[in-house]
Amino acid sequence: MGRRSEGIRPWYDEKAKKWHIRDPDPNAERAKWSLGFGKEDPGSKARAWDEVAKYKARKEADGRLHMTRQSTSDVTVADVIAFYVDRRIENFVPDDDYPHELVRQEDVLGRLKVLLDFFQDLPLESINRVRCLDFGKFVHNREIERARTLHARKYDIYLDKLAAYNRKVAAREQFIADLADRGWNRVLPPLRSYPPAEPEPFDPATIPYRRSAARRYLEELSAALTFAVHYELIRHKIHIHLPPKYDPREHSFTLADVRKTIKSAYHYKGMGWVDGKPVKGLPTRRHLARFAFLAITTGSRKDKVERVGFEDEGDRPWIDLWQQIDAETGELVWKGRYHRLGDDEVEHENKKAPDLPIPEIVVRRLVRWRNQGIKYPCAYPYHRTGKEEPGDVKDGMRALFTEVFGDDHEAVIHTFRHSAATWLCAQKDLPLPSIAAYLGMSTETLVKTYAKHREEDLQKIASAVSDPTRKTRGIHTVKLRETNPKPTGNVRQKSTEIDRMGISGNGQESMEISKKAKKSTDEAA
Repeated sequence: MGRRSEGIRPWYDEKAKKWHIRDPDPNAERAKWSLGFGKEDPGSKARAWDEVAKYKARKEADGRLHMTRQSTSDVTVADVIAFYVDRRIENFVPDDDYPHELVRQEDVLGRLKVLLDFFQDLPLESINRVRCLDFGKFVHNREIERARTLHARKYDIYLDKLAAYNRKVAAREQFIADLADRGWNRVLPPLRSYPPAEPEPFDPATIPYRRSAARRYLEELSAALTFAVHYELIRHKIHIHLPPKYDPREHSFTLADVRKTIKSAYHYKGMGWVDGKPVKGLPTRRHLARFAFLAITTGSRKDKVERVGFEDEGDRPWIDLWQQIDAETGELVWKGRYHRLGDDEVEHENKKAPDLPIPEIVVRRLVRWRNQGIKYPCAYPYHRTGKEEPGDVKDGMRALFTEVFGDDHEAVIHTFRHSAATWLCAQKDLPLPSIAAYLGMSTETLVKTYAKHREEDLQKIASAVSDPTRKTRGIHTVKLRETNPKPTGNVRQKSTEIDRMGISGNGQESMEISKKAKKSTDEAA
């Protein structure tokens, strides 16, 4: 009888002076492999056993991922997330239910990592409302720690500035002392520098608890569970309790706000890099002025504006400009079309990105920008490396909004799209389906969000129902009357006499006895 296998275990190689893991499973990829450390550490043996435990957990999880229709008590959150990352992101294969790759995969991976930090190896059946609420507290604590780290960074900057100021004050005092030792009675001008303001102590209570902050993470977990059910990793999906959505944005720009924002960005002067050298007094925010102008005139989403270029490169939105003869004036005029998607990009169902004709006022400026040699209207032109590629305008726009509207403002980049939709909906002669097509959103979303701006349309309908002065002379009212004609007498339908039915003397229906049956009865009597 052979010796019983000791299973997966740590093993110390005396020749190599290293700890190893040995796996007697014949289906294992390797029989043994080094852990990279020896016995020089007093706790090396315990560390080796920890590595064995981790290897066993990974191996068991990998085995579970190859089983189908498992119970939610046997599969953990970590298993589902690992399955989702493997099949949906890293080794994605399109099918009928999932025809396209995930967008913003880095953001998805970041949210999945936060979910793993909280749920870890918790079985799926253990997820309930209480745990989802606890996850919301976990997200809130992460926000507090992030704010604490930011405050600590600001305080370190304050200490550096304070030390620099103290050195300057000490040097000045030493200089004055040296003058006094030499017998000079020179009066120096006052120091132009001021000590930096000390930040307020960090207070966690200033970070408000937002229930909705955890929703996007839990939606990602719900999507991973749906994917696991679709590919039959688990038998059924468990319910994820989602917190409420954020309240819809109500703030919108006025025309004066937009003009002020564009003007401030256009005339701003700052430091940039030209030919590898820093230069002051450059118009470092004009790309933000161009972004604001395109965002408010086209109503496009942020990524469809900041990445746009004048050439069809396939992987980004682009602007097509051409000249044609005007049918009315016979003059040569510029026309344009805004392609929100490149030829190689995929349009997603919940992020419509249709082409749109560019307004004449926008076309003229686009032609001017292209003639100036600008390749990407919203790209920062004074980068340290000299690259001319579109980047994220989020930080620049945030600083611009603070400068224009002050610290306490509600403006965000999406406010441009919100304002464009609000302005268009306020124009009574523009049909809502056409506005939705221009903005790249569904008519349902447009009506749900901006219907309050079209109350006058409802009033028109209400007046048209029964207004006799209109040319239609109240057609709708006439049709309503046709559905309720003039009542007539309540005449009951006559009964039809058949062989065995007649009408009795008092006008009621009765069954008539046949003559043959009556004759038989008389004979029997």
